[in-house]
Amino acid sequence: MSVTAIQDEILGLPAPERARLLDLLWGSFAKPEQQARETAWAAESERRVDAFDAGKLTARDANQVFADLKKDLPK
Repeated sequence: MSVTAIQDEILGLPAPERARLLDLLWGSFAKPEQQARETAWAAESERRVDAFDAGKLTARDANQVFADLKKDLPK
């Protein structure tokens, strides 16, 4: 099967299936250390979402965060 034929078939898949395939392909390139970091970050992300949902973590508006960061940049 040619790359073009595979591409056409992939682009015909629903978005969730394409995302699943993307994860599979990306994982095939990942080194073990990279996979460990990604696993750890996924767990941390879930922990933060759970903390936010439980009211244990507050959020800030992104525009305010970026404005604060810009204040600290050298002119």
